[in-house]
Amino acid sequence: MAKRRGNGEGSITKRKSDGRWQGYVTVGYDVETGKPKKKYFYGKTRKEVQELVNEALGKVQAGTYREPSKLTMAEWLTTWLNDYMRPSLRPTTWENYEIQVRRHILPALGHLRLSQLQTSNLQKLYNDKLSNGGRLDGKEGGLSPRTVRYIHTLIHAALEQAKKEGMITINVADAVKLPHDPKKEIQCLDTEGVKRFLAAARETKHFPAYFLALNTGLRRGELLGLRWKDVDLKAGSITVNQGLVRTKQGLVLQEPKTKLSNRTIGISPQVVSVLKEHKKRQNEERLAAGTAYNTKNHLVFCNELGEPLCPRGFTRHFERVLKRAGLEGKVTFHGLRHTFATLSLQEGAAARTVQEALGHHKAAFTLDVYSSVTAKMKKEATDRIGSLLASCLNE
Repeated sequence: MAKRRGNGEGSITKRKSDGRWQGYVTVGYDVETGKPKKKYFYGKTRKEVQELVNEALGKVQAGTYREPSKLTMAEWLTTWLNDYMRPSLRPTTWENYEIQVRRHILPALGHLRLSQLQTSNLQKLYNDKLSNGGRLDGKEGGLSPRTVRYIHTLIHAALEQAKKEGMITINVADAVKLPHDPKKEIQCLDTEGVKRFLAAARETKHFPAYFLALNTGLRRGELLGLRWKDVDLKAGSITVNQGLVRTKQGLVLQEPKTKLSNRTIGISPQVVSVLKEHKKRQNEERLAAGTAYNTKNHLVFCNELGEPLCPRGFTRHFERVLKRAGLEGKVTFHGLRHTFATLSLQEGAAARTVQEALGHHKAAFTLDVYSSVTAKMKKEATDRIGSLLASCLNE
């Protein structure tokens, strides 16, 4: 009787049909028939196949080998989102993940088994999204390279988790060619633009919020989530420790995304003066509203009844002010953050000071984001030094 190969034994041969090398590993035996169950590997060279066989042999002998998963991408991505990602992500981040998976990934890849997924499937998905992506804003055309790279990040993370659990042997997302993400020019207002904007906003209800944003670089959510207990008018500082965001459950206040976003920022005497006047008017509104006024959050910027402001409505008001100032389309609300950083650097503020105000992780990152500003500053410094040395020659 011929000796039967044991679990973990394998063989490598060269195929006559196409010249490729083929190897297999015996990974077990069928319970009903007793026949060996084999896992096959293919490659252009013997060495390539030998490495795959050795890896599989190691897992079989260690008892950690698993059959390729029969789960579909739709099944695994749903599990990954709900069981792995939801507990560790903020609600808004998780909702964004879910939207990208549902709108862009599942329609193209959901029917494929994890074990069937190929790099070519992902490459086609990314190429299709770039040319005709089904934008979430309803506009025609493809997705931006940045969005496609974001989709890739989700797919890669989900496949990496599947790989760690032995559902797949390789992460096919490693081999795709991603679109280049060109660096966008920073949109911000110059000094003249700031003057025009503030003049148009001066008598509006949201002027204090705009003035604070321009003086601190606060994000919209941080601004609308600011409470009076986070403001120290005597010391001239504010502490950022939460933000207002919209979720499927409505408007919620949540902690900053990173530890560095939780920060204390100094404010100028001019800002203190504006906030004091704003607080006085708000107290008058609270007295007028009586018991209808919401005193739960004590928000710095809220409506007449103390309720949080709708972020979208706040942005629409900002856009109307821009139009009134003749600056329509020149900058987004986030551009006020860029305006703060740009003007601060131009006025000689240290990069670390700006970094801490913005909540960036490193000053180098801040300098990279505002490289065009710092390049201009370096040129001006070089010109000043050149003029100084030239004047020395003439003495």
